[in-house]
Amino acid sequence: MSSMTPSAGPVKVLVVDDSVLMQKLMTQIVNSTPGFQVIGVAGSAEEGWDAIQELRPDILTLDLELPGRHGLKLLARVLKQDPLPVLIVSAFGGPGADNTIQALELGAIDFIEKPDGATHTLEGFMKHVAAALQRASASRRMLAAARELAVQQRTAAAAPARPIAAPVPAAHGKVSLIAIGASTGGVPAVQTVMRDAAHLRLPIAVVQHMPAGYTAKFAARLAAATGLDVREASDGDRLRPGMAVVAPGGSKHLEIEERRGELVCLLREAPLVSGHCPSVDVMFHSVARSAGAQAIGVLLTGMGRDGADGLLAMRKAGAATLIQSGETCVVNGMPKAAFELGAAERVIPLDQIGGAIAGLLGERPQQRTA
Repeated sequence: MSSMTPSAGPVKVLVVDDSVLMQKLMTQIVNSTPGFQVIGVAGSAEEGWDAIQELRPDILTLDLELPGRHGLKLLARVLKQDPLPVLIVSAFGGPGADNTIQALELGAIDFIEKPDGATHTLEGFMKHVAAALQRASASRRMLAAARELAVQQRTAAAAPARPIAAPVPAAHGKVSLIAIGASTGGVPAVQTVMRDAAHLRLPIAVVQHMPAGYTAKFAARLAAATGLDVREASDGDRLRPGMAVVAPGGSKHLEIEERRGELVCLLREAPLVSGHCPSVDVMFHSVARSAGAQAIGVLLTGMGRDGADGLLAMRKAGAATLIQSGETCVVNGMPKAAFELGAAERVIPLDQIGGAIAGLLGERPQQRTA
């Protein structure tokens, strides 16, 4: 298995796909991307596992629809033994969307739809793969740093405990909304925060960078994991306690408006903002206008800087603003950008964000169950 310590030379990529055509196409794309090189291909979960042990890749690209439908099983096995950046490259129509969300929950860092000649062209696919490889490389460095931190923490286990994050002061005024933004690595991160804050019964609005066709599935799985009423946002939805909305992937931005004392979802078509639609920045800016000091903003793992400017607007409006700590991010891009702007009131490890939100409300954190 990979040592997870970034080294000099090309980033080594293993391609696991049962299609010889896709193996050749992925090899061509990866090898033409500066800084990356395919070191092997495999056509089944068993071959993939053996190749991982022998070749020690830095990044794995994985088709979920392997013979016997064992793509998810291989992913779980890989991530359990020694976390490795995994890019899902598969066909996602129909039931495939559920498999993709499950893969992201398990810890795959990203997913790319195979070209179908219609909505997903070969040219677009090649661009997506190249961009995803860069995200995977960035996550590889973060995973290496996280592993080194874990070793340091185990070594220092006998020393007196020190708080990882500064205590979060109680929020001023009544909190009416939690706004969460995330990108690469965000599916399990959002789930963790929402699960840990579910007992507070506050309305939650989420922007997770994800294409159309997946956000409804993501919302359904969040509902099952948290017990909240989670749905893909619709124009005009009124946010209520115990309810959460996920911005639909596609061509519309999610904004939150105040109408006669209620917070209401607004979906509007607009160009990309901060490189994305839906954009975390758009949602955060709208929350700053509509909820001001009665909101809590949370910016989680992700590549780029979407959400940083919006989180700063929320902080200037009096909202409490939290970002995920770098060592717990898959990619510390968006939180780092927010920190550098001065948008973050507190930097919190992922597994403590729910407790920090409870602390803002003067509540006790929910006890985790195994």
